[in-house]
Parts: sequence; structure tokens; C-alpha cells
Amino acid sequence: MNKPTKENISDVMNGFEKFFVHIVKTQNFDLKEFANFMEPIFKSAGYRDEKILESGNILILTEIGAGDFIVATSTIREIRRLYPTAYITLVVHPRAFVLAECCPYVNELILNPQKHSSYNLLEFYKFNLEVVPKLLEQRFDICFALSIHPHTPLLMYMSGAKNRIISIEEENLELFNQSYGLTQYLMHLSTHIFPYNTYGYHRVDRFLSLLENMLHLPITNRKLETWYTPADVGVAASLLRGAEGKLYSLGMGGTSMQNHYPPEKYAQLLERILAEEPTAIFVILGGGKDDLKSAAIIKAVAPEIYANNIIDLTNKIDYRQSAAVLARCQMHIGNDTGTMHLASATNCPALEPICFPADLPMRNTDCPKRWYPYGVPSIIVQPKKALTECKASPGYRGCVMKIPHCITQIEPATLLKGFHLLKTRIAKKINKPLYIS
Repeated sequence: MNKPTKENISDVMNGFEKFFVHIVKTQNFDLKEFANFMEPIFKSAGYRDEKILESGNILILTEIGAGDFIVATSTIREIRRLYPTAYITLVVHPRAFVLAECCPYVNELILNPQKHSSYNLLEFYKFNLEVVPKLLEQRFDICFALSIHPHTPLLMYMSGAKNRIISIEEENLELFNQSYGLTQYLMHLSTHIFPYNTYGYHRVDRFLSLLENMLHLPITNRKLETWYTPADVGVAASLLRGAEGKLYSLGMGGTSMQNHYPPEKYAQLLERILAEEPTAIFVILGGGKDDLKSAAIIKAVAPEIYANNIIDLTNKIDYRQSAAVLARCQMHIGNDTGTMHLASATNCPALEPICFPADLPMRNTDCPKRWYPYGVPSIIVQPKKALTECKASPGYRGCVMKIPHCITQIEPATLLKGFHLLKTRIAKKINKPLYIS
């Protein structure tokens, strides 16, 4: 069977529009009712046919952030390995688009302009109506949803894919689960729901577990990847020209404010490292307003270091060029950010301060076990004790405040200890995280 006709696509879109009118009129979004309404339309338009194209069509839906996309790269690679002749379409969001542009494993790249919004099904539905016409141009045999956000299963269903595969993780969607019932939500939108703890709890392992559980085959290569061009390498070489000492990257931004280590303390750490390695050069990476603010603070509190031992690239290069810079660095130092995960993808070891206090019990599903620097030597530095507000009911990041809080207790001397430990682990090629406080 060939690709859908304009009439096929129009029939499905008309169905979506009619149900949207129904939702607005009734102020009720019943997913079972939605699936029962749309299934005959999908079937009539050919989206449920047994055999579609000889080589097969695969859709991969990814997360919103750059870090989220990076931790999916090993799964994208493995999907291509397992389906070598398939036509693979990858959907990415604006923050990760520049990283996905050079992906060698996909045939087509589609931009999803949707931003992370409230946990509201109607809002997701309206956003998805902007993207699905492009997806409906193919009759996808399989859709892999490499995402934890509720909008993605809805987009997966609306894409028309016959087989819709996702893993379940209720712990991180408590709000959504209370409102809609996550299991029921996924049951109506997916054809295959798999657990995610086959190998480990890191987000990388969770995504790979979709393939392990579906195919009952081991994943032989779990390494992350990043892709950039010779031009990106040239930009990195030009920016780093004249840097004669060891290169260390520094990332001070991040989405979660409680994970922001104070830049004043980062300045003290740099001073201590320079006392041991006077020619060391620190490359500041990142592009958000918090990154710019932190770099400005470093400049203000340590002007001599900033002038002589820092190359400040905040908001000057994109993620691909940052990857080319990281590939030349001996170590990455910084918060839990997309840049940290990019460092892992370039095989750059990482020293990371986190806000999860050492005196709180850490579950496998808590943030430090799911987002540590993957597949590289890493030291993760914790505050020794939770502050009062966070002892009673810690969240999955440990610290429950929306500002730098528990993490501010970590002293630069402890980070320096982590710096030395990391060098030892690099020499011994120990590619696992070590938590210290």
C-alpha cells in the first residue's frame, strides 16, 4: 500500500476536529470515548492495515529538552540497528533540533514546536493538531515514545501509528495520575506498555528497555552519542586557540533551580584547582539567562581568574559546537543540565554537585539515580544533610525548594575532593557514578 492520500489525511483530521468540538461542548475528555470514535476512522483511512510498506515506517517521539534528547540517542541508534531498512522519522522539539540535525540514523526530522505546558489534556490536544498532519503523511508501523510527558502518548496515538510502544513510570507523573489515572490513560492510547527497569533506572536504560522488553534481545551498546560537523569542529578549534593548559568545561545553569550550585562557590573551586594546576583553562558553556548571570558573577568575584583562565562561551555557541568543545576537555564540572549530558555523550568525565542530601534515603526512581552522567567516570557531590524544609517530605530531587537551598551547603573543598577522586577514576577507567558528601 502506498502513502496516504490527501483524502485519507483529511478524513482523520476531520475526525480530530469533530471530537475537539465535542470536548469543548461537553467539557469532558474521555480517552476511551476518543479511541472508540477515532479507531473506525483510522481503519477506514488505512492506518490499521496489516502490511503497509515493504521496508516499514517507524516514528520516534522524543522529549522536550536537549538533555532529554541526548539520553535517547543510544535508543535511536539501536532502533536503526534493529530495523536497518526502515524509514525512520524523528520528532524533536526546538531546544534539541540542532543536535538532531546531524543524526545519521533517521531519514526524516520533524520539528514539534510544542512547549511544556500544564497537565491539561485539552491543551495537549490543541498543540498536537499542529503537528499531526505532517505525521499522518506516513502510515507508521511502529511508534516509540521516548518520553515521560503526558502529551507524548496522545501525540503517539494521533500520529496514526499502528503499534504504539511506551514504558510506564507513574512515580514522576503523580499530578497527572491523580487527575486522569495514568495507567488508564496509556492503556487507551498505546498498544504495548512495558516496564522500564530491565537493566537500570537511568533514563537511558528506561528507553532501551522498550527494545529489550519488546524483542527479548540484549542491548550490546548502551553508549550515548552526539553528532556534529567538521564546521563545528572548526568553530571549537578557533575558540580554544591559545589555550595551552588542561581544558575543563563548566556548566552553571539548568532547569531546576534547586540544583543550581552558587557561582561564587564555583569561583572558589576554580581558585583551588588553579593553585594545583596554574595553567588550567575553564570553558564556560551554556546559553540560558541563568548561565549568563552565573558567568557574570564569576567575572565579578574572580576577575583575575576570569581574565586569565576562563574562556566564556555562554550564549555564543550552539549545542553541536558545544559538543565539539567538550570533546577537547579533560573533565566537565557543573550542574545537572543538558550540557552535562552532552559531556557524557562526548565521553567527557563529569563532576556534579546535586541538591539531594546524603542523609535522605535515595530510591532508584529519585533524580540522582535517573539523571547522573551516563557511561563516563563521574563523581556526584551531595550536601551532607537536608535542611529543615526538606526533611519532612523530600521530593524526587531530595530538596523541595524552588531556589538553591540544600545544595548551597556543599563546600568548595568537598568539590575539590571530588575533583581528585574523579581523576583517579578516570585513570582506572571506572565508568560508574560515585556519590560523596
